[in-house]
Amino acid sequence: MTQPRGSIVVVGAGIAGLAAAQALRKLGYAVTVLEARDRIGGRIWTDADGVDLGAHWIHGTEGNPLTELVERLELPYGYVGGDSSYTGGFDSLTLFGPDRVAAPATMKNRTLELADAVLHELELRAELARRHGDPDVSLAAVLDEILAAGGYGPADEQAIRYHLNVILREDVAEDPGLLSFKYWEDGYRVYGYGDSVLHGGYQALVRALAADLDIETCSAVSDIAYGDANNPVRVTTLKGIYDADKVLVTVPLGVLKAGDIGFEPPLPELKRRAVERLGFGTLNKIALHYDARFWPAERYVFGYMCRETDRYPTVVISMWKSHGKPILVLLLGASLGREMESWSDTEVHDYATTVVSDIFGTNVPEPHKISRTRWSADPYARGSYACIGVDASPRDLDTLAEPIGDRVYFAGEATNSYHWGCVHSAYESGLREAARIADDPALHTPPATETSRRQRRDIDRMKRFARMRMSHYSFQSLRDRTACLSEGVDPFGVRLFAPLVDADLETLASMFDEITYTPGDLICREEDPAHGVYVIADGEVEVDFGGVYEPAVMSRGAVLGSHDIFYDARTTTVTAKSQVRLYFLDHYRYKTFLYAFPDVMMTMLADLVSRWEQLEDVLDAATLTGALRLLGNRDSGSLSRGNDV
Repeated sequence: MTQPRGSIVVVGAGIAGLAAAQALRKLGYAVTVLEARDRIGGRIWTDADGVDLGAHWIHGTEGNPLTELVERLELPYGYVGGDSSYTGGFDSLTLFGPDRVAAPATMKNRTLELADAVLHELELRAELARRHGDPDVSLAAVLDEILAAGGYGPADEQAIRYHLNVILREDVAEDPGLLSFKYWEDGYRVYGYGDSVLHGGYQALVRALAADLDIETCSAVSDIAYGDANNPVRVTTLKGIYDADKVLVTVPLGVLKAGDIGFEPPLPELKRRAVERLGFGTLNKIALHYDARFWPAERYVFGYMCRETDRYPTVVISMWKSHGKPILVLLLGASLGREMESWSDTEVHDYATTVVSDIFGTNVPEPHKISRTRWSADPYARGSYACIGVDASPRDLDTLAEPIGDRVYFAGEATNSYHWGCVHSAYESGLREAARIADDPALHTPPATETSRRQRRDIDRMKRFARMRMSHYSFQSLRDRTACLSEGVDPFGVRLFAPLVDADLETLASMFDEITYTPGDLICREEDPAHGVYVIADGEVEVDFGGVYEPAVMSRGAVLGSHDIFYDARTTTVTAKSQVRLYFLDHYRYKTFLYAFPDVMMTMLADLVSRWEQLEDVLDAATLTGALRLLGNRDSGSLSRGNDV
């Protein structure tokens, strides 16, 4: 009989634990899985009616390892579109407003434009805070500042908060007051567009992964002793004691935060601090079961903005289109979802049926059954999934993932800094730790995706912003803007936007704001932080280099400050010599444009390298280095100090 390669105890029969256990079992390890509940799956839980009470979607279908897995297992699934925030897609969502009727496209798009402006300002400030090393604050503190400065009326603020609740409360699953302003989604990677659902529920995947595994249910772990290297790791449960060479801990972050498992010796200080800093959000559901469908069959999601958005869900999901079941599901995240757990059944009924009546009319039938979740009250979850709390960062997820010696390992969605909070996060982490335990890199391939969620959202916002602007400009105005950019030359003599085709150039031109100055007006002040790109449309400006160089006069077509996005640049003094009309685009939005059109960025970088090589030909390396050290940031700026080149 072949001897096992070693003994492994896996704590938790969620997707991470099952994935790791299967991989290790197939390599010949003796694996025992300990599960506290009387069922397997953890935060995956499909009820008898096919409702996924926990994990629901494959987020980002194309390229997702879960998509490959369910196809290999021949589990039927269907594509529903959208992304993890706007489930099913905002474009195809029917939005019901305060008048209880479906909003026309113009009103619907206006709500998104309002929210886009706030989110753009938020991300711009966050980038500067990260660059300058500013202290972290709550996301809510900055959002409140932005909303107050915007002076929005009640209806517009409701529209903005609706979209914030979609993204934060119903996706991140936490209130902005408990999220990091600087890092709440920093580094989060996404797969291809569009979500999918399993027709048999996520439990079908759990059952497939659990095949042939030794799983002990109703075995809550109370203690893990790992300090004596001469003895096995000892795992104590309510049912008995298990000894093993190694233990893999896959319990939710909420369980670790609650201290429900004792470690002897205690977890290292860095790991304990990471557990404390990280947040753990809650996303609950209310499912209304009907005898027959009475809503449009082709609609997957209905947007709900009929009442105060901070007190009501943002979406109602139809299981008819995805599963052929007459069931409607409400999502309630963060503090609203946690509060719902304490409501009586009557309160839940009245609340949920009010939402349905607001959308579909007062004559809708009564549901024959209403079910709901209570994830924060679940002692084996204590919430839904990880988030980045104030003063935390994704590095804390990496710290949580670090093994302790070669005896205690950690997996789960909260240990995946590529993309936490999803089933594929947990699945990947389980394979990652199996590869680490077995010293077999073939078991785990890090995510190939290189698209960050922030970047994708920024690009989407940028394109919507450009479409909105283009619809408001006259043909002649847009033509003048495009011509100015097309003719524009940067301080190095390069026609910066020459690589752009006409349609892309129009997109960029539409995004610039227009600012006018009278003779003598100060446009930029020396040593202020650089913050944008200027293109002179009409008139002349004088650039004062503070005595380092002779003043320079710039006129129509000069492109200034375009390279300053690459470093922490400062401005120089720039004054209007005549009546001046400038086009201005902030660096954050310009950088987003470059993400979408990388040929322009490559042109800029190639030009910088070319200029550096020319300087090296003229000056020896020591002279060049000394000159740059002397000038520091002084020859760069929002209206660049490199204008004399």
